[in-house]
Amino acid sequence: MSLPFSRWTRAMSRTLARRSTGLLRKPASRLTVTTNGGRFSAPIKAAALAFAMSGIGVSLPTQAAWQLVPDSSGATATLTAQGSQGNVEHVHHLNGLSGTVGDDGKMSIPLSVGQTDLLDKVGELPPWLSGVSQMRLATLTLNLDPLAIAALEPGQTTRMQVPFSATDGNRTHRETLPLRVTRQDATHLTFINADPISLDSAEVARNQIGSTLLNLLGYGKLVGDIPVTLQGEMVDQ
Repeated sequence: MSLPFSRWTRAMSRTLARRSTGLLRKPASRLTVTTNGGRFSAPIKAAALAFAMSGIGVSLPTQAAWQLVPDSSGATATLTAQGSQGNVEHVHHLNGLSGTVGDDGKMSIPLSVGQTDLLDKVGELPPWLSGVSQMRLATLTLNLDPLAIAALEPGQTTRMQVPFSATDGNRTHRETLPLRVTRQDATHLTFINADPISLDSAEVARNQIGSTLLNLLGYGKLVGDIPVTLQGEMVDQ
């Protein structure tokens, strides 16, 4: 005579428990699930679930791999320098931002001198500065919320408070960046910071590369903060 299903599963669980290692010998450490009067140990249930999912072709959702589009991602910074006739503003652009959002929402964006328009304004560099275009200016890091991004519908815009940092050598500037993110369609996002990032001009002037470029440009002493606007496009790869 065949055993009822619930009695069979209880008998099977006891048999497997006796054959298992000491991990199941402590009642306090054993997780059981009750269903229809029968008890299944967690390992049995997990194995059965995995087998069932593989049999019917069920797959778990994966995180979107958002990447910056360099051709449409950049930054604008406004420097204010002291001049003989008063303070003078200088606007500079940085293009070709690149980076990928990780599963944890973290995105690192390296910045080099060659991405800026500084060298265009300096003109031909002396031989001892021939490699300056490859030098790293800083690394920007944004910590985005993957769930908030995934929840956006096409045409919808949201404002996020994004932890932001800019690292230059041993110095790191941190702040919370209000970012306005818009989903253009299923695979494209655009963003711009709602308020400018404020960089300390004194810190920029103390940077070895920064001070060299400022001297080549003929700028006087920088005053005030340097507002930076960050904008770009991301595509789901």
